[in-house]
Amino acid sequence: MRRIRLWGSMTGLLLLVLGIVMTVDLAPPVEYVPEPVSALAEDTIPDPPSAYGIPLDGFVVERGQVRNGSTFGDLLAAHGVPYPVVDSLVRLAEGTFDVRRMRAGHPVAFIFTDDAHRQLRYFVYEADAVEQVVFTTTLPLGVHVHRRPVSTAERALEVEVTGALYNDLARAGVDPLLSLQLAEVFAWTVDFYRIQKGDRFTVVFLERNVDGTPYGDPQVLAARYSSGGQEREAFHFAPDSAKGGYYDAEGNSLRKAFLKAPLKYSRISSGFSKRRFHPVQKRFKAHLGTDYAAPYGTPILAVGDGVVEKAGYTAGNGNYVKLRHNGTYSTQYLHMRRILVRPGQRVRQGETIGEVGSTGLATGPHVCFRFWKDGRQVDHRREEFPSAEPVAAEHRAGFLRERDRLMNALAQAGGKEVQPVVF
Repeated sequence: MRRIRLWGSMTGLLLLVLGIVMTVDLAPPVEYVPEPVSALAEDTIPDPPSAYGIPLDGFVVERGQVRNGSTFGDLLAAHGVPYPVVDSLVRLAEGTFDVRRMRAGHPVAFIFTDDAHRQLRYFVYEADAVEQVVFTTTLPLGVHVHRRPVSTAERALEVEVTGALYNDLARAGVDPLLSLQLAEVFAWTVDFYRIQKGDRFTVVFLERNVDGTPYGDPQVLAARYSSGGQEREAFHFAPDSAKGGYYDAEGNSLRKAFLKAPLKYSRISSGFSKRRFHPVQKRFKAHLGTDYAAPYGTPILAVGDGVVEKAGYTAGNGNYVKLRHNGTYSTQYLHMRRILVRPGQRVRQGETIGEVGSTGLATGPHVCFRFWKDGRQVDHRREEFPSAEPVAAEHRAGFLRERDRLMNALAQAGGKEVQPVVF
């Protein structure tokens, strides 16, 4: 009897434990973490590829170049566009793009529907790295210009002259055409024929690019030329959205009355002298001018605004031109191959008036440049010329702010290795 009651008690206890195990959660506690919200399906689908401002989903693109002798009509007709449509597109393009300006070698694109019909829907002509002329060749016909975005960065660098400034800038990793910009900025204050090894240029400039490729010429914003312990500075300032000009730190214009030389690219082969051995006449005589040697045909530039006083030929001067700039100054250019102006003609500073030659008493191609001041020939390289107008009083505060900003940029570039710095 006792044994029966014992087994009954044990059986009840076992059932109780089993019930607890099955109904009570004995696992360690876990913090609640909300399930992440699934992104909408359309958020995960990338935008269709595009080019020329056209979504290309459902299209096929074929790219090529304009071949020699190809016309707008030929290019479209070869892809099934009838000539009446071509004529309509030409008319629609008037005022937007002249199809006769299409040039061999320029990129083009044909955009077809990606189906069994393979119909030409768009034709694109790339006028340059930025402008792309898009022709819609199906109804409704259309013509518009798509412009690729141009990014602009302000950069600064300092470079030491080791040889040709053009090559030094190229080694510094910037567009070497910056050297031509510097030559124009300092045309009235720095004699580029006297630049020496060890001189330094510090420059702040704007650089434009399209998809990482340089576009257009750089623009100098500020520059400093250091030579022999002396410095020349230039700051660009354009008030009221005007083209602007270059000024020194005090706001005086760097534009002088005359250019330093009548040629952009040359070397001085003979200077101003009261006693020089003449290479043709074989005797000592005064040489009251400066000879700039350059290849035949090199453009000869007027060093200042003026009027052509004489243009002709003499046995000694060869073909020559003489300009009267004002009541004080005159200039003369000798030994030309060709004269491109006539007496009485008014010319502007930098205008081409002739070409380098060796006419008259000359042993090789060069221009003998002569300079008169108050009727007397002088060495123009020793003259101090008057400056153009300074920054106007009403714009002076704006100029000083821009000058200080550019001075800071020049200071950051100075003293560093010859590498471009992006600001």
